[in-house]
Order: sequence, then structure tokens, then C-alpha cells
Amino acid sequence: MRALLIGIAICCAGCGDGTSTGASAPGASSAEHREVGAAAEEVRIGQPEYRSRETTLETTGKVAFNEEQVVRITAPVTGRVVEVLARPGDVVEPGRRLLVLDSPDAAQARADYAKAVADAERAGRALDLARELFEMRATAQKEVREAENDARKAVAERDRAAARLRTLGVSAAATDGGSTVVVTAPRAGVVVERNVSPGQVVAYGQSDTPLSLFVVADLGSMWVLADVYEPDVPRVKPGQRVTVTLPCCPGERFDGQVVSVGDVIDKESRTLKVRVLVPNRGRSLKAEMFVRVSIGTGARQALVLPVGAIHREGSAPFVLVERGKDDYERRPVKLGAESDGTVEILDGVTPAERVVTGGGILLKRAAR
Repeated sequence: MRALLIGIAICCAGCGDGTSTGASAPGASSAEHREVGAAAEEVRIGQPEYRSRETTLETTGKVAFNEEQVVRITAPVTGRVVEVLARPGDVVEPGRRLLVLDSPDAAQARADYAKAVADAERAGRALDLARELFEMRATAQKEVREAENDARKAVAERDRAAARLRTLGVSAAATDGGSTVVVTAPRAGVVVERNVSPGQVVAYGQSDTPLSLFVVADLGSMWVLADVYEPDVPRVKPGQRVTVTLPCCPGERFDGQVVSVGDVIDKESRTLKVRVLVPNRGRSLKAEMFVRVSIGTGARQALVLPVGAIHREGSAPFVLVERGKDDYERRPVKLGAESDGTVEILDGVTPAERVVTGGGILLKRAAR
């Protein structure tokens, strides 16, 4: 019995020691958290400062072909399409054959040129003979003048006929009287439009706006036609830098430059068209595509604070202004744009005041 009581006493003593150890552990843990919390709440003080910031005008626009790098190919002569040798998407070089026409006008033009060449040669020989006879005093000077006049007319007619052949894309050396005309690409680029098919009859010069059989464009650069509203028109000038982004790929940016500011306000949208030249990297910009446009309109001085200096109560922003040692005041502020980890202060503090820029989480509860 005595041994049993001694065992119970030892067990109670052991339990008491365990309770004492468990009570001391939370106290040590709480002290450690307070030290860490105090270290985390180190207050940093700074002053608002002026920085140069670029102002931008945000708007939208539409992509278009660079019209200075586009050629629209029309029918050089009336005729029937025999063969089409290019399709949309083809990359062509100058002189690349695009289509073949069969045209009676081409045959007539070749015949006219052959006749004009023969007439010019005959008039030249007649002039030489008249001059020889005049030197021998076998003819009058009047005959020489008439021969010279006939020779000039014949040469002019020959040149006119040759020019007609050039407009048809036919070499002046080709005088076989054939009726086919080969239409070629006048410049390098990509075939972006084709409006012709074999068997179709095309006409020359029957309309003020003739049908473009092919449209060939250099896609290395594109135009972006940006819409600028009337109040913002004075802010836009040629030469300003522009950033273009695509709604489908917000992370992809294209840099360009304003090359022209329009002179007519659209009467319905009340916007002005601003033309921007943009290098078409990877041919990602497509004609008629809608894009977002950011036009750099210049730089200005802005009073800024780090983003961490801004606190909010509800939706109202404020900062903590140091009035003295361990004395802080809540100050409502009006904010502007945020950029590079800083935010613009439009109203509320001055550059001479000292503001809590970090570690003010606990201070804002005590500040008034």
C-alpha cells in the first residue's frame, strides 16, 4: 500500500512538471512574434518628388495597307483572259507574269508599230535623197524642207506606236502581229487581292475607277488610321511616337510614328483620322484589323510617391504625414496615373512634407 502511494506521488510530480513546461512555451512564442512584427513594421519616411512623365493619348484605330507601297493593276487593253498565273498570298518580284490576255487591240497595236517603223525608214531615205539632190542643185530647197517635215512626222508616229506597245507590256521588238498580252507585276510585294479568272472579258478605259485585276502590296509596313476626338486634336503632331496593341494579343506591341494628321473631321463620329506608319513585324498586322493606339504627346513634371505610401479607407486614398517625432497625420490625397512603382499626387501634399512611404500599417490606426 505504501509503495502504491509513493508511485502515485511520483506520477503527479511528473504531470506537474509537464504543465509548467507547456505554460512557458506560449510565452516565449508570443515574444518572438512581437519582435518579428516590430521588425516588419520599420517605418520609412520620404518626401514627394517631381519626375518627368510622358503623357499619352489612348484611342482606337484600324489597320490599312500602306498606300505608298501598293500597286493596283488594271487591264492595259480590252480582251479575254486566257490564263491567270498568280493567286492571293503569292510573293512576286518585278516582272513576274500575272495573267495572259488575248486582245485584237494588241494585234492592231503591233501592226501600227510595224507600219510606223517602215514609214519612218522610208521618210528618212527620202530626206537623204532630197539633201543629195539639193547639194547637186538638182532640186529646190523647198523639197528638202518638205522631206524634213515628213521625216519628223514619221518618227513621231513611230514613237507614239512604240509608247502604245509599252502600255500594253509588249516589247517594241515583238512585231509578229500576235494578239496576246502578258500582264506583269510592276513592283515586288504580296498579291493581296485578285479579281479575275480565266475566260473573263476585261475592258480598258471604260470607267473612271477601273476594276483592279490584282492588288500587290509591300507588307513590310502598314498604316494605322487612328481616331482622335476634337478636343484632343491639338495634342497630336507628326513625328510623335505611337504604340499599337492588338485586342487578341495585348502583350504584343508595335512601335510606329505619326506621319500625317488629317484636315477633315468626320461629321458623324466627330473624330479626325491620324495616319501612323507601323513596321509590320512578322506580318502580324492585317488590313481592316481593329487595334488600340497610344500616342505619346510629350513629357511633363509630375509629383509622385511610392505606391506603398498610399492607404485607403473605403475608396478614399490618404497618406501619413509626419508632423513631429512619433506624430503622424492622415492626409487625403487625389491620385493620378500609376507608373513604375510610383503614383502621381495631384493634390494633398507638397514636396516639402515628410510622408510615411513604408511600414505604416500599424501607424495608420493611431494617426488622426
